[in-house]
Amino acid sequence: MMELDVVSHLSEQAFIENFIAENRPVVVKNDAFDADKWTPEFMADFLDDLPVQVYDSLFDLQEVTTLANYIGRHFSQKGEYRDKVPYVRWYNKLKEVDYIWSDEAFGRMSPYWSKPSFLPERSMIIPSTNRGVAVDPVTDSFPYRGILVAARGARTRLHTDPFCSDAVVAQFYGVKEIVMYEPDRFDEMRHSSNENIDSFAGFIDVRQPDLNQLTHEPDYHGFIGPGDVVYVPHGWMHDVLVVEDSISTTWNFVHEQGSLAFIDYLMDGPEEDSEFEVLKYFYSLAGDNFHSARDILAKYNEYFLEIEPSST
Repeated sequence: MMELDVVSHLSEQAFIENFIAENRPVVVKNDAFDADKWTPEFMADFLDDLPVQVYDSLFDLQEVTTLANYIGRHFSQKGEYRDKVPYVRWYNKLKEVDYIWSDEAFGRMSPYWSKPSFLPERSMIIPSTNRGVAVDPVTDSFPYRGILVAARGARTRLHTDPFCSDAVVAQFYGVKEIVMYEPDRFDEMRHSSNENIDSFAGFIDVRQPDLNQLTHEPDYHGFIGPGDVVYVPHGWMHDVLVVEDSISTTWNFVHEQGSLAFIDYLMDGPEEDSEFEVLKYFYSLAGDNFHSARDILAKYNEYFLEIEPSST
């Protein structure tokens, strides 16, 4: 098992070349947030008029409540880890439906953090932009951009991120433990070779029956605390345990330099994947109303000349 690479400074170019292009995890020290505002006390008061989504460890919705209610019930618990601690995953709009989205919350919190400087803002495949247009997770919608509020003992069980996207978690309060498994261990980490599997289900539980023990040796292991930003490349299975009451933000993206797996995903015909609707929604925000994966592939002919144009 290797410890996660932890660096105190990383340029955008070095991040693209050494981590995105190499599909390699990293933790970067970053202080681009207001630690006085990303606290349970401030957020419970500042955002308390907004409902939040509360999930279990495998992204199944449990209830809709407020941050103040969730924090009052679940934070500051001592002793052994409790069982089945719920987890606030408060996402920005992902589909054209009425729901408990976090766009208003992100708008209110936007003065209190900045995009980590090493993360690219151009040449994105997802969210879709023209090549010269900059995007910023502080102010712009990203797939699965969310405010994460989780009490000690809450988990995100082993999973991969949808449509071969990369993920970022910026930790603002508390501590999380993260373990990662390389993509080539996919079959090893499944319940059964015959079982249908998606990004969020079908993997073994690597922390049962004891949250303090791992049943399978991970390839990477580490802890993130306030000011840390962890990069989880596409295809890496990861399990997260909240060690201390925690607040963070997260978002997903596909950059040109890490997009070949995404192109393979599209070429496999993913229209039956439930997350494909999220993908189409984010293209619609850029003015592209695609109906199929082939339509999306046609958009990138200039980047990937081996892909034939769509006939539709």
